[in-house]
Parts: sequence; structure tokens; C-alpha cells
Amino acid sequence: MTTPRTATLRRTFHRVVPTFLLVVLGPAACGSLGGDAVPGPAVEVPTTMALVVSTTTVTVDEARSGFVADVAAATPILDGLTDADLGCVADRLLVDLEPAEVVALTQNGPRPDQAVLAVGALQDCNLVVRLVALGMAQTIAEDPDAQPMDVDCLLEGVDDDDLVPVLEARFASGSLVLDDPKVDDLLADTPMMANAVRCMTYAMLDAGVGTPAVCAGLADRLGDMMAILLAMEPGPGEEPDPFDLVAVFRVTDEVFDWLADEVPSDLLADAALVRDTNRRIGDLMAEAFQYLRGEDAGSHQEDHDARTTAFLGAMARIEAELSENRVEVNAASARLRGWTVSTCGEKSSMLFDLLAGAGVSA
Repeated sequence: MTTPRTATLRRTFHRVVPTFLLVVLGPAACGSLGGDAVPGPAVEVPTTMALVVSTTTVTVDEARSGFVADVAAATPILDGLTDADLGCVADRLLVDLEPAEVVALTQNGPRPDQAVLAVGALQDCNLVVRLVALGMAQTIAEDPDAQPMDVDCLLEGVDDDDLVPVLEARFASGSLVLDDPKVDDLLADTPMMANAVRCMTYAMLDAGVGTPAVCAGLADRLGDMMAILLAMEPGPGEEPDPFDLVAVFRVTDEVFDWLADEVPSDLLADAALVRDTNRRIGDLMAEAFQYLRGEDAGSHQEDHDARTTAFLGAMARIEAELSENRVEVNAASARLRGWTVSTCGEKSSMLFDLLAGAGVSA
């Protein structure tokens, strides 16, 4: 189920997540451990391109000091790391590499076959999450279209184990941009995915220090709702699952249940009516789609026809029931929406978009 707001969130998510990886890691095949390159189209770069190979003998101390000085100077995103941090990475690399190899890695970036080693060095020095945080902050600050999201919010609950596979894939990819679908797959079971949507919603509502408690609570719940909506959206060429539509209204049930206890006393009746209407719409859809759970599946066309019939039947029943008190429900929804917008801002009206799609205007 796609709405303008879910489409906006999806575009923002797919811009921020891959972009911060590029800023953090830089050109994997022809740069240093970080980067300040501007993201561009995915371009495959041969790993042998313009490699600078050390042909002189260097000592361990020279390789270490060169790594610290050259990487920090060439990579602005690493300015936030101390010499001790960078020295730790160099020391870890020197355990497995000869000094000349560290010099080459400093000048050229890690080769694809050194991806695990390079990320392991960052992990051993407890720099994975910190470096990603620096990259994300820079990405958000430099992208004029990005929501001003809080990096701590984006990384809440995220640890090295969540990010290491992405960083390893980035170093090993040999390309300037890691494809969005691959990023999605690698981050699918991490807190990052839900955080990105929740934090974007939080930013859209300008929820922060000094925000009324009701707006902070609404931002959290709307963020969770939008994350679920995005997870339910069908892929290219896939049919929408009618049971996802039922689940959408179950999710909004929880938000309206909560909101009914947060509104002023003069809106309690309105909030209860809107909540009950939303719940009834979900019940009618569940009843209409219930018989589609049968074990015997027909042809694709038969299945499509059955879903279409069930959906039209549900909408007809919803229309019939809403017609009995449509004026009253619309007025209550408008008052509740007006209070929500005046209290928490225009973006908070996304909660009411689903009701509007089902025939309840506000």
C-alpha cells in the first residue's frame, strides 16, 4: 500500500543509508579507509587501477606513522579520530601485513581480498560504530535534501555485528557505490532499518528537546507504523497482499488507542469514535479476506480475481456502514486531526491518511 508519505520516506531512506556508507568508506578500490567523495552512479573500478606500490624498504615505525599522517590528512571524515585511534588500526594491520603492504594500503585503500582484514582492524579498535556515526553525520549535514536526523537515534541498538558485513561488502565490492538492494539485504535484520524510518519520522515532526510529550510519543508510534508500512510494500511485479492491508489497520488501531488517552477532555468522544471506526474498517477487511487463507490455491488469475472480489466486497461493506454516520465520523476526524496538527505540526496528519483512503475524510 503506497502513499505519498511512504514514498517520500522510502526515497529518503535509500538516499541516506547507501550514501553514508560511501562517505564512511570512500572509494574501496582506489582510496583510503575513509572518503569525502561525492556519491555518484555505480561505476565498476578495476582493483589494479592506479595502484601505488611501495618499492622501498620501510620499517614498522615508518609504516605506522605514515598511515596515521597520510590517512588523516587525505580523509576528512577521519579527522574525528585521534592519532591513537589511527595508530591502533595501523598496529592491527601490521600484525598481518608487512610494512610495505601497509604503505600500499594507506595510499591505495584495501584490496578486495583485504576487506575482512581492514574491517577487522577497525573492529578490534572499537571504531566501527564510531566511524559510521561520523560518516552519517557528515552525510546528513552535506545533503540539502536530507532530513536533519539525529545520528544517535539512527544507531540506537546498532553494534559492530550489524555493520561489519556491510563494511566488508563495501571494501570487497570493487565499485564506487554499493547497490541499494544489497544494503537492504545486509541490514534487513538489524535495528538500522527500523531506526531509519522512525528517526526520519521523528525529524519530520521536529520532535526533539522541548517537544510536548504527546508529540514525542506520537513520533515514536508513527515511526514504527511507517516502518511496518514500508516492510509490507510489494516488490516490483508482486501483487499486494490483502492481509497486509488488514495488518495496516491493526497497527493504526494501536496508535488511535494510545491517542484516545492523550487528547484533551473535549476531544475524548471524537478520539473514541475515530478509533472505533478505524477498528471496524480493519474488522470488515479481515472478514472479507478470511476465506482466501484456504490451502488450495488456484491459478494466478483466479487468485487475483478472488482478491479483487474480496477487496471490492470489503469496500462495499465499509461504504455501507460508514454511510450511516459518515458526517459525524468526518467531523470527529477533522477535529482530532486539527488538534494533532496544531499541537505537533502538519506532518503528524499522516496518521489520518489511511482513514481518508478508506472513505473517512478529515
